Amino acid sequence: MSPVASRKRKSVDKSTEACFRLIYRSRSLLSSDPKLNRESLADLLRVSRINNTEHGLTGALVLYEYKQRFAQVLEGSEEAVMGLYEKIKVDRRHDNVQIHHADTVPVRLFSRWAMAMVLEHREPDMPLMATADGLKEAAPWRVNAEQELVLNQLRDLTRGYGRSY
Repeated sequence: MSPVASRKRKSVDKSTEACFRLIYRSRSLLSSDPKLNRESLADLLRVSRINNTEHGLTGALVLYEYKQRFAQVLEGSEEAVMGLYEKIKVDRRHDNVQIHHADTVPVRLFSRWAMAMVLEHREPDMPLMATADGLKEAAPWRVNAEQELVLNQLRDLTRGYGRSY
């Protein structure tokens, strides 16, 4: 099967397949300069969306800028999710990486999100799409109750609830 056909097959199957879901949080080591931080995040999201699509991964990333914390949900095969998590643990853009939840779930909640960026404060959630010219804002998405529950867990983790750093 060609790489293009393989990617198309992955995107068709994502919405109904059981998958492995991992939720973690970490402390961001990105620049505290808002402009540099936004540029770093745009680059991170662009690369993540390409790589995640290639590996059949989906998810969302929450950044709480005030406390410089990330929380992320990743969904896909256990092998792909844990492989990415091993890379994340040694990524120099953050530290104090802690798993909050990891388990097989009956269905993906974020099947249409190669990687969504969800901002914690001051701004609405921001759906992004990758284009030839970089990241662009996409049309607003609607989230269902199950997605909102997980996104709220991510927001709580960035605020410092749950396990301590």
